[in-house]
Amino acid sequence: MNNLAQLPGEDKVAVATPPWFPDSAEIELLGRVGLFSPDDARALRKIWRVLKGQTDDYLDMVFGMVAAYPALATALTVLRRESPEGSVDGSATVRLLFRQWLFETCFSPHEPSWLKQLYAELPPDRSVQSLLALLPSYRHLITLSFPLVATARTLLAASGLAPPEIERMQYALLKAILLQVTLLSKLYIKEGLW
Repeated sequence: MNNLAQLPGEDKVAVATPPWFPDSAEIELLGRVGLFSPDDARALRKIWRVLKGQTDDYLDMVFGMVAAYPALATALTVLRRESPEGSVDGSATVRLLFRQWLFETCFSPHEPSWLKQLYAELPPDRSVQSLLALLPSYRHLITLSFPLVATARTLLAASGLAPPEIERMQYALLKAILLQVTLLSKLYIKEGLW
């Protein structure tokens, strides 16, 4: 079970928006195109209520899936923020970041502060080296979208929710993750093509 304390600032974390971060009109349009609805927002908040005490279990399941693909495991070592010799799955920092990511995905899917913070940490030129020092290759972000949703299913089902409700929550989570991947793609895609 999760032994992390309540995250500081779970109410809302204020992060200055870098100038190259997509503006709120662009993000709102992407949400509408992705059919993100008020029902999705409610489903995401419910996901947090169900999973907030199980984020370590959720992350362990994701790591189990990642371990089956050595190339993916290698690509995700960039997420290790402590020491180069530590393992990704044992990192307290990665566990805290995952918990923060899930919280923000469930409560502010259109503008998670972790994403703004990531944009702020990158220099304006957004070189390949500076990007790859913080994130895995873009192809891995895309391919991890569905496994993150599928792995949550086991924990949602164990909570006794009805299958239609679980499906609704999974759709909401997938929409939120795809929106985040779309916003992240601006970092990877050549200026003018996003």
